[in-house]
Amino acid sequence: MSNLIVKWGMMKQNELESCNDDQQALIERPSWHIVPAAAADFDLLADLRHLAMKDNMEANGMFDHELYRQYFKDSFDPASTWKIIENDEVLGFYVLWDKQDHLYLERLYFHPNAQGRGIGAEILTLLKQQAIAHTKPIRLDVLPKSRANPFYLRHGFELIEEREEEKVYEWRGSGLR
Repeated sequence: MSNLIVKWGMMKQNELESCNDDQQALIERPSWHIVPAAAADFDLLADLRHLAMKDNMEANGMFDHELYRQYFKDSFDPASTWKIIENDEVLGFYVLWDKQDHLYLERLYFHPNAQGRGIGAEILTLLKQQAIAHTKPIRLDVLPKSRANPFYLRHGFELIEEREEEKVYEWRGSGLR
């Protein structure tokens, strides 16, 4: 069971044990699993982020990739970062912060070859179960012209604020404050 805690992210032992069979099947996916990131993963994850975000950043007028690499480096926290692995290959990663009144999904990126396979949707399912266990909504920000906007809307997130530089989404499961 302790190995599953690493795969699940921030979940605690008793929360994992309360998962139903569908959730357990998601945790034990045969094709991929989740592992905590380490400080040594920075370059790998920065390169993956660049590949995943290149088109979206350019569509939003953000061409200085070195500036955004430095921004990512300044905010990189391995303790809040989880790699998505398949056959010893990093397909993607996410960064999840446990805030006082919500879980903040700061990043969810996949290598372009791993996009469109449904893994992002499965990660969101895991994160939603985590949000329910913590009785907190999930919030995230997306670039205005990002392909991620319809993805989050399809998965039950609601647009709660629209700024010039980003759109803010929130997912609230039933019974969440």
